Amino acid sequence: MIKEFLNLIKENIVEHVKHRLFVVTLIVLVLFGVLVYRLFDLQIVNGKKYQESFTYKSVKTVSVKATRGNIYDCNGKLIAYNEASYTLSYNSATDLSEIAAAQGTTSNELRNDIVYKTILILEQNGDKISVSLPIKLTGKGFEFTVSGTSLNTFLMNVYSASSVDKLTDQQASSTAEDVFRYMRGKDLFNISDTYSDEAALKILAVRYEIWLNRYQQYMSVQLADGISEESYATIKENSNELPGMEVNVESHRVYNDAIYYAHIIGYIGNISNEEMDKYNENLDDSEKYTADDMIGKAGLESEFESYLRGKDGYQKMYVDNLGKVIEVIDSQDSVAGNDIYLTIDSDLQKYCYNALEKEITSILLAHIKNVTTSNDKDDIPITDVYFALFDNNIISIDDLAAKDATDLERSVNDIFQSSKSYTLGRLDDILNSSHIPLYNLTDQYQDYMEFICEQLSDAGIYSPSKISKTDDTYVSYINNNISLCEYLKYAISQGAIDISCISTKSDYYDTDEIYNVLTEYILKEFENNTSFDKLVFKYMIISGELTGSQVINLLYDQGILNMATDEDYSDYKAGSINSFDFMCKKIEQYEITPAMLALDPCSGSIVVTDPNSGAVKAMTSYPSYDNNQLTNSIDADYYAKITSDKTTPMYSRATMQQTAPGSTFKMITAFAAMNEGAIGINDVIQTKGYFDKTETPAKCWIYPSAHGTIGISKAIEESCNYFFYELGYRMATQDTGTYSDITGVERLQKYAGMFGFDSTSGIELPESKPQISDADAIRTAIGQGTNNFTATQLARYVTTLANSGTCYDLSLVSEIKDINGNVVYKNEHKVHNQLDFPAEQWNVVRQGMRQVVSVHTSSSALINQINVAVAGKTGTAQQSDARPNHALFVSFAPYENPEVTVTSVIPFGYSSGNAVELTGLVYAYLYDPDVLENTTITGNNALSD
Repeated sequence: MIKEFLNLIKENIVEHVKHRLFVVTLIVLVLFGVLVYRLFDLQIVNGKKYQESFTYKSVKTVSVKATRGNIYDCNGKLIAYNEASYTLSYNSATDLSEIAAAQGTTSNELRNDIVYKTILILEQNGDKISVSLPIKLTGKGFEFTVSGTSLNTFLMNVYSASSVDKLTDQQASSTAEDVFRYMRGKDLFNISDTYSDEAALKILAVRYEIWLNRYQQYMSVQLADGISEESYATIKENSNELPGMEVNVESHRVYNDAIYYAHIIGYIGNISNEEMDKYNENLDDSEKYTADDMIGKAGLESEFESYLRGKDGYQKMYVDNLGKVIEVIDSQDSVAGNDIYLTIDSDLQKYCYNALEKEITSILLAHIKNVTTSNDKDDIPITDVYFALFDNNIISIDDLAAKDATDLERSVNDIFQSSKSYTLGRLDDILNSSHIPLYNLTDQYQDYMEFICEQLSDAGIYSPSKISKTDDTYVSYINNNISLCEYLKYAISQGAIDISCISTKSDYYDTDEIYNVLTEYILKEFENNTSFDKLVFKYMIISGELTGSQVINLLYDQGILNMATDEDYSDYKAGSINSFDFMCKKIEQYEITPAMLALDPCSGSIVVTDPNSGAVKAMTSYPSYDNNQLTNSIDADYYAKITSDKTTPMYSRATMQQTAPGSTFKMITAFAAMNEGAIGINDVIQTKGYFDKTETPAKCWIYPSAHGTIGISKAIEESCNYFFYELGYRMATQDTGTYSDITGVERLQKYAGMFGFDSTSGIELPESKPQISDADAIRTAIGQGTNNFTATQLARYVTTLANSGTCYDLSLVSEIKDINGNVVYKNEHKVHNQLDFPAEQWNVVRQGMRQVVSVHTSSSALINQINVAVAGKTGTAQQSDARPNHALFVSFAPYENPEVTVTSVIPFGYSSGNAVELTGLVYAYLYDPDVLENTTITGNNALSD
């Protein structure tokens, strides 16, 4: 029985062994056994060992930045270059958990401590962090420093929203203080209450910048650049207490003599996402920009970005899951950018800028009067000078209420608060009770009424365009015959007032209810309105509540003037010099500059060219700014200062600011008339003082006198308006005998285009588009009408006059060379247009320009005291009845064989004679520098044109 059973088993085994599935089954069992063994070995036997040694690896590529090309002047002097400097950065991959645990604190708190200690080190050595939070703390509390899209993006990042639309209503409407408290709290950076708000704000700026980099920990976060040797040494010495902080030597962009070249050179900064998309659109993958690249943001740095940039190298590396580098597996060296050589002469450029500031200063001093107010637009009351220091933020109103305010600052703030409170109460009465007509208000409160309308308009509440300028009620208001209350209620009835942005309630039934909401808004708004505060200061100064002496002493308290080094201060304190003379002396010594005051005039430009090529030898724009403060990383305080400056120092006057050319346009009219047959070269015109051949009569500047019978050269010399009115009239009537304004205008436009006014000047920078007058042939003929040109466009025009017909494109760049000295770009001085007028025409016009200087200008003027014959044309252009005229002068020298042209423009410079004086300084520097030793700049040069 047992034997049979065993045989049966044997047979079954033999049968299965012989079956073809047996081999497969055996293989599966063996493999399964191996798998079980390996799992046992990995998880049980060596599990702990493998877990400790496991490293996740991924490949990352890090760019090795190319050195940016240098920029030189025409003589090889270095203007823009790269300098090795110490850069502070934070390694985001630093793990603080063990150190924090050993110190009995959290990683968050430890990181805050590290950041603050680092900030203190920097500040103790005169350095500071280069990152900032778009929140500032003032005497009024926390405020955002950005708005619109920038603010929305900031809120989105702070609240970790995937998009702006994902912000909750509460988050989207957060105040600056709300955001500050949230970021400081436990939900984000947990900054201890032991830190002051000021200190916490600095810590937050750094923590926020590091936090933005939390998904790219293999990239360090730059916190400060160009730090001192002292900061470097201290951070290195205390590295054990500052884990994660690293100081590296990196390339840093530097600009020599920054203010002289800022508008030409520009600056560099971090590329934005929008810029990256734009630049990368047509680049190969190997040349594409990355998020940490620096690019030219303005000036030639931007316009020649592709030449200056160079080619980045790279390093490919393995990094772990925390972004730490494991191994470098491939690399390529970077290639330096190309060097740019300019046509600019550095010495001439600097001289022109300084001469421009001196001339503007002299003009101001010639018009500042020791009076409180004046009805003469040519006068500048000394009270305007005092107020300008507040209006242009030279004296800080916020600092008056600061915790560390001086006794004087606190005293002035008390006076201000009292005056402001009284003014608000008075406005409340005028708006809500007495409704006093404007003619019964003082000038002060008439100004406040106008200010209210301006503020309502700026806020989008009041739409002046919805009320006709001929409307009876509007006319009554403009003529001061009714109250602001009556006018605003009328504006409400006409749909010119929209309060939807200041009130969510929609069921206002009548005008009075809407008016009440409006006045409540006005009075509430003025409680915290900087512009209103400044207006209060204006009338404090005019009324004598705030004296000139107090203003001057505030200049010392706030560090604008230095009491310790000021030789004049002891005389002032002793009473040997009064406040008026003291302030004028500070202006004369350039301790208080036109740029600081922002009064008329406070700006200007000079363009110097080579008439034989169109090369620009100097191009200055006053005032300027320090582009070193904006390059590499922006100094937030400095940027805020210059962007709030009323003189707009970042605005290039030479290439962007347009003015009517005034009488400098008359040479074009002369050429147009000669070539269109309106006058012969030797013809004369019997001029009168009053031109009445058209429906809108026009006067000559000499009226009621007249220039008599004169020809073209004499008309240019005397700048006779009647003569050129007649030429414009003839060109508008010669076809049919009937005056056709459009015909005259088109002929003038044609010749203006020939001289280059049909396009920008060709200069390698952004430039305003020229506007040739399109109406009123009579006034267009003397440079008025709607003519509007920049100094660079006028410079191309006078360059063409100087060389008798070759209209070049102006140029700033001479050539570009690669790192090996090979020329990769050469300026061939492109000709925009060639004017083939007869030599006799050029001679008669140029002779007139010579006589402008040699005959029409005083023989004692500097321009007639130097060893070179100058030819030129003055121009005076009026922009506003309430402000001085613009002053212009276009010129070339030497007269017989021109080597240089100079164009000077001083907006609101009173008289073209001042532009002539400025130009004389430039020619004296170029041809007769010795004469400058005994030259007095008057700034008060009357010249008729």
